[in-house]
Amino acid sequence: MYNYPLTFTFPAFTVSPQITAKDASGNVILTAAKKLLSSKDEIDVTAGGQPRFKIMSQENRITDIPSNWDVLTPDGTTLGVVDDDFLSVVDSSKFSDNRTVNRVASMAIHTTFNLKAAKMYWIKDTAGKKVGLIAPDKESLMAAQMPLYDIVRQLPIFFRFITPHYYIRLAEETVMYMEKKRTFFTDTYVLEARGKFSEQDEPLLINSVLLALVYERQRLKDLYQ
Repeated sequence: MYNYPLTFTFPAFTVSPQITAKDASGNVILTAAKKLLSSKDEIDVTAGGQPRFKIMSQENRITDIPSNWDVLTPDGTTLGVVDDDFLSVVDSSKFSDNRTVNRVASMAIHTTFNLKAAKMYWIKDTAGKKVGLIAPDKESLMAAQMPLYDIVRQLPIFFRFITPHYYIRLAEETVMYMEKKRTFFTDTYVLEARGKFSEQDEPLLINSVLLALVYERQRLKDLYQ
């Protein structure tokens, strides 16, 4: 298993997202790069210059919006699936026992108060069962609702100074915690191990984090540029 915490960095200026991951000793443990020209969203993960994993969307990005990604080994074996979703700032489960009523109530509250939902990512096994998730913590979700964001986000490169936090769960346990650091030229995220997970769990967890990093960084750029 890796020596935590892990540090993920993006170059400041690249045509396509590239990530370098280092362990607590400063050793490069892997690199990941999103393919620019491909019919599907693809992220190649390498270690020591050799292919290690591939993260590939199930949908064609030309005709569909990718929302499900397979985590694959070099021989094509599927380790699991990452499925994006949205997290509400309102805990509608307390309104009613009826799921439909809760959903309608949540939508009404978000529309009335102009609340913003946040992206989250389900981690699933090969059978499609939800085994974990990646989501922003409550502080990050609430901070996005502040009117100040609507003012200061118009400032140039302000997205580099937004520092959301994310928790990564297996079942009901938070096993990892990730924070975006406040940097200027290089986007940096630090991933801590906070709970118990096995060596068999680690590849799916780390690749799910890599996928979330690519899209969360782009989301911040789109929101605050």
